[in-house]
Order: sequence, then structure tokens, then C-alpha cells
Amino acid sequence: MEIADRIAGHIATGDLPYGARLPPQREFAFDEGIAVSTASRVYAELRRRGLVTGEVGRGTFVANRFAPLDPLLQEPSGTGIDLEIMFRLGAPFREEIAASTARFFRSGLAERAVMPPSVRGSGSGLAVFANLTSVTPYEVQPNEILLSGNGKQAIAACFSALAPRGGRIAVEALTYPFAIAAARMLGIELVPLPMDDEGMKPDALNHAAQTGLCGVYLQPTLQSPLVRTMSALRRQEIADVLEKHGLLAIEDRVYGFLKPTLPLASFAPGHVVQIDSLSKRLMPGLSLGIIAAPSRYQEDVARALRSGGWMAPSLSVALAQHWIEDGVVASVEATKRQDAQEMFAIASTAFSGLDYNSSPEALHGWLSLPPSWRAESFTAACADLGIAVAPGSAFSVGKSVAPSGVRIAYSAPDITTWTHALKEVARTASEAPKLQQM
Repeated sequence: MEIADRIAGHIATGDLPYGARLPPQREFAFDEGIAVSTASRVYAELRRRGLVTGEVGRGTFVANRFAPLDPLLQEPSGTGIDLEIMFRLGAPFREEIAASTARFFRSGLAERAVMPPSVRGSGSGLAVFANLTSVTPYEVQPNEILLSGNGKQAIAACFSALAPRGGRIAVEALTYPFAIAAARMLGIELVPLPMDDEGMKPDALNHAAQTGLCGVYLQPTLQSPLVRTMSALRRQEIADVLEKHGLLAIEDRVYGFLKPTLPLASFAPGHVVQIDSLSKRLMPGLSLGIIAAPSRYQEDVARALRSGGWMAPSLSVALAQHWIEDGVVASVEATKRQDAQEMFAIASTAFSGLDYNSSPEALHGWLSLPPSWRAESFTAACADLGIAVAPGSAFSVGKSVAPSGVRIAYSAPDITTWTHALKEVARTASEAPKLQQM
């Protein structure tokens, strides 16, 4: 602990800057005059404090000391070009939303809009939200719908309902940073499972289920950060594992509107809770979490929503229903799908010659870095240019080692800025980094 405190002090003062490489553990042990096992415990303690991170075959590096959790959980800085957070809403749509909202308030506030927060909306509203998340021929039923303040709250509530403190939930090896933070807050252990080109491997889930799981959280469509989508066959294989072991899956469908595919729930009825929200479909400024839960899990999830204070504000529910019925949500969704194709084409050109993976339907991509780069130092180099990208460590679960890559979110305010930012990112990736050693 004394050695860990000393290194933490060097990181705090900047003597060990963001991205600096710590020596291999054997070398560190020799320099310090300690056993290799002690060096391993020092490094583990630094990782536990969030001060260092690791990458496959590359070693241990100083993490961003200004982001105690990870950069994706921080407040937006409002400066530079932010390619970390997937959010883009042009002025025309802000005006369209404003006009629709004005019509809502001119009609007066209905009683349902001023009621206390609730996990259930009105009958007509439940039908609207069920229809929003349905994919032909699979229809979500209105009586399955529960509501939260946003998608993050929906995840936290489902985790809380699914697993007790100390319980285990399986996730993809790289997963949504808030899911990691929520599990940490709730005292739940996340079990990272290996992935292939379609996402989570069914055999890995089957094996993990035999060791004791409370459930599984996954993104079958346009998974973040790796942009992988499960085929119908893969979904059926995952569904078979769920049914075999009586497991419940939390299916995160926030990107489903970009690439409509039959949800995992359609392959394993009764074994999947679906989560959607308006944050990606419309905007995070006033969102709504939409949960479709099988009847046997309804009360558990509803109780978790109430206990956590994660109920949906009635005004948000009423406004969301109005925006859907007014056609605003559908209009923004259609434009975001067009934006995705245009920005994907630009990214494919900018990253020609580099190892870049995305999809014409996605609003993000994954850039695997050349061997000379590490994700942490590359992120720092981009930050020096005023461009924010998300390193693989932000998505890495527990002690699992992150791959050397960064997620690029399609969130520049306009195409000109987007094109410029990608050229700078590609140029930086193609150059040799300046590494700082301990």
C-alpha cells in the first residue's frame, strides 16, 4: 500500500502523466527490491483505484487521472470536437421539436402530465410506447411496458431486480460503461464473456451459466463499441442457452431503430427484458426509458424502479407520447439513419488503410490502432488536438485487458467538422507516437 500510495502521488502531481507506461512487473519488482507477487498486488491496487489501465501484450499505463470512473461517465465539457458521446441533433430538428413542444403546452396540461412519477403510464401511452419498440412481426404488448427516467435508469433497475448484492451477471467482454458503473454501485459482479464477429459467444454463455449466473446483459444489434450485430441464427443459439438454464437476459435495444432486427425476446419469450429509450432516437436532454418485461418479472422490475427513485416523470411521459404521435420522433429517426450512411462513407474514406470497423447503419465505429500506438496515449494525443475519442479501457470489464483501439462516435455538429476531425484522427494514427516511460 505504501508503494501504491507513492506511485499514486506521482500520478497526482503529473510526474507520471496520462498515458505513461509503467515497467513490466518483474522489472518493477527488481527496481523496488520486492517480490514479483508484491509488485502484482501494487499494480492491482492501482487498477482498483482507477489510476492505471492495461492493454493486451502492451503493459500497464497511467489512466486519465481527471476521470475517476471513465471519460464516458463525465459531464460533457462543451469544448473541442466530441467524438465520445453519440449525440447529434441539427438546428432544423431542434426547431421542429420546439414547435411540437409549443403545440403540446398550448393545448394545456392534462392531469396525467402533472401527476407524481410512475412506472406505468396511461393506457393510450403504453400502446404508443409498445408500438415504438415493436419490430414486425414481433409486437411488444402494452401490458409489458414499464417506464423510467432514461435508459441508464432502466439498466440499473433491471440489474437491481435481477441480481442481489454479490450476484453475477454476464456481459460482453467490452460493454456499455454505465452498465459497469451501475453494477459497481449495486455490488454486482460482471462476468465478461468472449465475443466473435457476431457478439457474445453462445458456448461461453453456456459455460458461464454452469458456474452460477443471475442473468446476462447484452446488445445484439450494433453492439457498442465494436459495432457487431447478431444474425438470426446467433440469436436463436443465445435463446437456447437462456431456456436451457432458465436465465433472464437484459436486451439493450437503444440502437435498434437504426437497424430494425427481430429482438432476442422474439426467440426466447419469457426470458428477455428489453430496454429502449429516447436518448439515441431523439435527444438525451429530455429522455424516457422504456422497459418491456415478461409478466413474471414485472413486479420485480417495477419494485426496483420505485426503490431506486427511477420512475418516469409524468411530464416527460406525456411529452414523449406527444412527440411520437406528432411524428417528430419518426422524422428524427429517419434523418439519423441517413446521417449514419453519410458519415460512415466519410469515415471509410478517412480511415482507408487503417483497421476500422463500422456499419452503414451505425452511429459509431471502432478503430483498431497500429502496433506503435496504445489506446490511452492515442486518446491523449487526440485530446491535444481538441478531439475526444473513447479508449477501449472505458468499455473493459473488471480486470479484463482492453484491446488497443478507440470508439469513434458520429457526433460532430456538422459534416465539415466531422470530415476534418476524422482526417486529424487518421493522420495521428498513421504517425509514430511519442511514448513517455516511467
